[in-house]
Amino acid sequence: MTIQSYVGSNTTIKGSLECPEDFLIEGSVEGNLRSNGTVVVGKDAVVRGDIVAREVAISGNLTGTIRCSERLEIFNSAKIVGTVQAPIVKMEPGARLNARIIMSQSPAEQQPISHSSEDSPPPLIIAQN
Repeated sequence: MTIQSYVGSNTTIKGSLECPEDFLIEGSVEGNLRSNGTVVVGKDAVVRGDIVAREVAISGNLTGTIRCSERLEIFNSAKIVGTVQAPIVKMEPGARLNARIIMSQSPAEQQPISHSSEDSPPPLIIAQN
């Protein structure tokens, strides 16, 4: 993999990005990112938004949705809050994931991701006697 585009560690991008090739984030992105290649979220990176890509490798923080057509790799320093959708998910011990996980083998099997509270499971209520 050759990284063609990146957001540096001292850079904050606000808005949507589209990139036809591999993309590295080491800084901060507030918005959505779409790539036909691999998106790498570095250890100190912060993303608030959605990532749609062929593959995603995440070591940093993401709040939003990750949708991969091939593979998602979550490293031990990663923290994800939101929804992840990929046919293959690899996660190292120590990674923090508070997300809805949708795994599917083909785009035809993928479910649309809705952010409405109606799609969420009912809250767990624990009663003590």
